[in-house]
Order: sequence, then C-alpha cells, then structure tokens
Amino acid sequence: MKYLPLLVCSSLLLSACSTAPTHPSLSAMPVHNTMAAPERTALPPLVPAHMYVADWNGNGGYQISPDGKQLLWAARKGLNQGLFVKNLETGRVHSYAIPALGRWAEDSRHMVLQLDNGDENYTVMLLDSYAQSMDLKNITPFAGSKSFLHATIDGSDDLLIESNKRDAKVFDLYRYRAATGTLDLLAENPGTVQIWLTDREGTLFGRARKGENEWLVERAEAGPSGVEWASAFKVPLSDTVTPLQVSDDHRFAWALSNRGRDKTALVRLDLQTGEESVFFADPRVDVSKAYISKKTNTPMAVTLEAGAQEWRFFDPKLQALADTLRRPNTSRIDLISMSRDENQLVVLEHDSTGGRYVLVDATTQRATALGELSSSRMHAISPLPKQVPVAFAARDGLPLHGYLTTPIDATGKDIKNAPAVLLVHGGPWARDYGNNDDMPFFLANRGYAVLQVNYRGSSGYGKAFQEAAKGEFAGKMHTDLLDGVDYLVQQGVTDPSKVAIMGGSYGGYASLVGMTHTPGRFTCGISLFGMSDIASLVNEAPPYWSLGLFKWHDYVGDPAKPEDLQRMREQSPLYKADQVRGPMLILQGARDARVQLNQSTRMVEALKKAGKPVDFVLFPNAGHNLYRWTDRLTYYRKTEDFLAQCLGGRSAGYDFFELGGLIF
Repeated sequence: MKYLPLLVCSSLLLSACSTAPTHPSLSAMPVHNTMAAPERTALPPLVPAHMYVADWNGNGGYQISPDGKQLLWAARKGLNQGLFVKNLETGRVHSYAIPALGRWAEDSRHMVLQLDNGDENYTVMLLDSYAQSMDLKNITPFAGSKSFLHATIDGSDDLLIESNKRDAKVFDLYRYRAATGTLDLLAENPGTVQIWLTDREGTLFGRARKGENEWLVERAEAGPSGVEWASAFKVPLSDTVTPLQVSDDHRFAWALSNRGRDKTALVRLDLQTGEESVFFADPRVDVSKAYISKKTNTPMAVTLEAGAQEWRFFDPKLQALADTLRRPNTSRIDLISMSRDENQLVVLEHDSTGGRYVLVDATTQRATALGELSSSRMHAISPLPKQVPVAFAARDGLPLHGYLTTPIDATGKDIKNAPAVLLVHGGPWARDYGNNDDMPFFLANRGYAVLQVNYRGSSGYGKAFQEAAKGEFAGKMHTDLLDGVDYLVQQGVTDPSKVAIMGGSYGGYASLVGMTHTPGRFTCGISLFGMSDIASLVNEAPPYWSLGLFKWHDYVGDPAKPEDLQRMREQSPLYKADQVRGPMLILQGARDARVQLNQSTRMVEALKKAGKPVDFVLFPNAGHNLYRWTDRLTYYRKTEDFLAQCLGGRSAGYDFFELGGLIF
C-alpha cells in the first residue's frame, strides 16, 4: 500500500543527484514564438520516489467499525507502517507495529488480519483493540497451508474460515468459536467445491462445485446422517455468478451474473430454481460493484467503469450524500465501509489535486476529513499529471479502451511528442481503472506519456470481449497493445522511436513478448514477475489453482497435449530471447507461488547467453507482490534510472530513503 511509512535519515548525509532529461521534447520546450529569443518553460518539479511508496505523512485504508464507534487505518509508526485504532467516543488512539491492514470483526472490537511471508500461505490473525498492548492471536497456525476469512457473522464474535490444511488443492469450511478459541469443521470439501454459500448468521446453505462442463449449485438439507446435498441449478463454466447477499429465508440472493448474457448485471437470483431477474444492466460494460443494504436487503447503488467512473443510485439518501461530497473536479468516489446502521460511511474521493478519506454522518450529512492521499501532497510539490480515458479500435475493428496519463510542463500544458511507456496490467482477467495506480503519475512526472490498454481478455467489458482472447497470447492480445501505441503516435502524443513496455505478472509477460515477438518495436522493456514459459507456468501452478486451471487450458492450452504444448512454446518469450533488440530490466520475488522464480532466472540466462543487455533484480522476501515499502522503492528507483537511460526522461537519482533496505 502506498501509505506504508519509513525510515528517518538526514537528507544532509546523502545528496541525490538527479538525471536531466535528454529527449528533445523534454530538454527544450518553447512557450511561444516571438521575434526575440524563444522563451522556454521548465518541467514541473520532480516528486521524490519515496513519496509514491513510503510517504512519511501517509495514511489510509480507513474503516468504520460495524457499531460506528471506532475507526481503523494504517499510517507510519516509527520507521515502518503501523495499524491505528481510534475510539470515536473517547478520542483515544491505539497503535500497533503491524505493517498490514485488517478489517473489523462484527463485534467491533477485534480486527481480522491475513498475513503471509510472500508465498500466499496466509494465516488468519485476530487483534484485540481493547487490549493495552498488542494482542495478536493466530487462529490458523497451519504451516505450509493457506487460510483466509470467508465471512464475519452478524451478532456473533465467531468467524467463518476457509483453509486447505487438509488438502492443498481445495478449501474446507470452518467456524472459529470465539468463546472457546477452537476451529470447528463445518464442511469438508469433496475435491470439487469452489464456493461455499453462507448467510449473515453463519449458516451453510449451499455450495457450487465443478462438474464436467458446468458449475453445479446445490442446497444443503438436513438428512438422517447430517447435511445432504440436493441439486438446485447449473451454471456453464464459461459464465460467472457471484452471490453478494442472501435473503433471510435463503430463497433468493442478490448477485452479479453474466449467465445467458454478455454483460455482467445485478440480478435477483432464485436459489431454488436458478432463475434470474435483472435489476440493473448496462449495454456498454459490466456492473463493476453493487452495494446492497444489510438493513433492507435492497440494492443501494452500482458503479460502472465505461471510461470515467459512473454511479447509478437506487437509494435517495446515499445519492444525496454523494451529491454533497462531489466537488467540481471530482473524478471518482469510492464507498469504503459503512456502519451496521448505515449512518456512518467512510468515503474516498479523488480529484485533479489528489484525494482524501472522509467520514460522513448520514443523519446530519456532516463530512469530516480523515486523511489526505499521498497524491495531494505530491500535487503540493508538483502539479499532478493529467489522466483521461481513451478509446480506439484494434486493427480487426474490436473497440478498445484505456487510460492516458500525459506529462505536463510547469504551466500545466501537455508535452507533445514525448517518450512513452506502455504500462500493461496483470491478470490477464483483470482491468485498469482511472486513478487507481500511482505508477502512471510517477512515470509522467519523469516525462513520459503513459498508456494503459484494457486489451481483449480484460474483465469489465463483457463475456465476448474476454473470450476474444482465447488462443491470442502473443497474438491479438499483443497487437491490441501495438494498436494503442499507434493511436498515440497518430494523436501526436508519442515519439514512436522512444517507447518502452512494462508491467507486472501478465503485464510482465506482455513486456517480454513485446521485446521478443516484435523486436525493435519497443526501445526497452521492464518485466515484474512476468512469465517467460507458459507451459511451465501451468504445470507448476499452485495446487489450489486446480479447480480453475480449465480457464488456462481454454485460453492458452493444456501442456499435456502435444499440439497445445507446441503453440504454448511459440507464445513463450523464453524461446525467442535471441530476437531481443534493446535492454531489459527483469524483477522477481523469490517466494512467488504463481510465477515462480525460474520463470525470470531462465529468461535472464537466455538473454545473457544471446548477448543481450539485461539487469536482474531479485527481491528475496517478496512473492507475487511487493508488500514491503523498501522493495517497492527499489522497483520505482530501478525503473526511473532504467527508463532515463533508454528513453531520455529524467530521474530524481538516489533517494536517501533507500537506506531503509539496510534495516528492513
């Protein structure tokens, strides 16, 4: 999280030497042309790299407790991140030296945290906010297994937990009994259950298990020897039905579903027959989020992400609150948490000057500022670059969308014909959103136009859009990215001779593909835990991926089939390392359970063998994410120095917060 804090060290001890830009669009920018010598304006000030990953004054993740009487959030504690709790009635604040953000249990006293060491084997911890000292209790002490919170329980201190401690491939359902501190098995997974269906009182009433070609949804019924399972309805494997909230009588649930339609809609799902009645749908995009009232069990609002965020309200009171919060330059509003009585809400508001967390009282419509985002402090140092939604057509006519973040000069004007970075999201079954990532703003501050493309296969644009990616790894998924760069060039935004490609996970793979499959198209590439060999990625997948591997087989192939294996090899950058033209920066977490270490080390070895320039950075304590602020700072600093050399942008140089790596 970007508000992770930091190391204190006198900046007088070390002097950061910045790198001046060398690209023509950045090193010389006429303001206007007169008979006199052309005037020139400066670039805006550089924002230090540590501001993006370890803001000294950073705070965030605010959550209101279910009873509305306490707040939790993360902020600096000493030289690292801490967890803070404030009693809103007494004003008393407790802080804990925990570099992680939890969530409230229903008792409004305990916080639930899921911690791991980077290998995704999470343990569930409880923290008592009433204790004077840190009272962190591990309720799933199962080495080498993954456990996580399934749900909190209304009116109870108990929790529902899922764990694969018995069978690494699947997750059983347990109930944590707060009174006794025991973990009781509620349901053993027969090896096919993907989803356990429970209500707000903790009752198990259904499950969804994988059949040969469909998900089989079953009801729990009392039988002579305990729970028996009766068939309810089926869902094709290619469709998605996500229950959000179930009625008290278990007859229906609100769900997000694309069953029998292209776009995901908010539906009322009959749990006996499987019939759906559409409550809200949009012909352009999927419903991205839906908010259901726990008091009335009725929809309050949905959000859409066609370009900029859009809200559709069904609750007049919630709409009135949103209207009160909106400012003229507000770009998005996210509802973070809500008290049980729905009178206290924590909202995150973004605008062109940064953003802020706000606590809103629905009864009085009074808004209390909780904390400013790091982007607000960045804006005070240097105006935030501009980010806008973009739309263009792929070469086969498929409509594509994304986001463009442009560098600006000191007067706020866009810089034309700038060097560019194509920043590719991971997944690939995910998507980019506006104002959801600091990296584009960091890169734009260094002088680069940054394009994020929601290429085919991305979520959010319907089933057909996602399924257009089948068989298209290193194919049309890649040409979608190339078409995005061509669009920028046509608009005069980008210098076509100075474009880099970078990303994490699938985005790292896309970067490797860009450098190997279209050599010379990109000046350089950066891969963060990117897979280089698709077949070994599938073969070495974590055991708990087993029920979902069918999707990889559908989209990429099954390595057990010779014809698929050959195609996967052709789509794998590892076997085309000799084609690379330009330097590469490859970064990898040593504990990555998804894209294992050998995916990067083999690629680095192949590049070196072919005589290609490559810099490799290993994060010994990281997995498939950079949770430690010191690791993220290394990533940002390596990126700005690397791009300054190959694209001609600027770098702030050594950041004295990098000394934190010697301590943490």
